[in-house]
This record gives sequence, C-alpha cells and structure tokens, in this order.
Amino acid sequence: MAMTIFPTDRLWDEAVVLEGERQVLRVQSTRDALLCLKNHWPVDRTDAVSEAMSACERGLGTDDDPSLARQALIEAAKEAGFRVNSWTTT
Repeated sequence: MAMTIFPTDRLWDEAVVLEGERQVLRVQSTRDALLCLKNHWPVDRTDAVSEAMSACERGLGTDDDPSLARQALIEAAKEAGFRVNSWTTT
C-alpha cells in the first residue's frame, strides 16, 4: 500500500495524549493524528475513525482549521475507549 506524503503538517495549539490499556499516544498535529489512526489504532475502523481520517486528510490538503481534525480524533479516541488528556478537550 502506497503511503501518501503530505507536503505540510498542521500543528495543533495543544497536544492530545491518548491513554489506552497498553499504549500511550501523544498527538500534536494533523499528520500525527492521521498516522496514529492508520498505524496504531487498537480497534477496527468505525464511522468515527473514518470521519477522523477524512478530517485529517482534508486538513492536510486544504486550509481547513486544524482544530476540526483534532476534535474528530478526540471523538474517535473516546469511542475506542482511550482516556483523552488535554486541557481543551470538548
């Protein structure tokens, strides 16, 4: 499977730390989030995961607000059972 290379990354104002049963993931950008979802996600692809991946891809390919990808990752993480640590979690 070919890996898509994005020319730029979109850093977030604040990192999100996801704590699972056997892993802790620190995500601080849209690219980090996409790689996390593709390579380190502990559950099968759900609608929330697909939505988060799409938000990340849009965020990397357009001028979408990076917080949209961040929020989509947080929603997918909650659904997957991660404990989400962030000062600005909504």
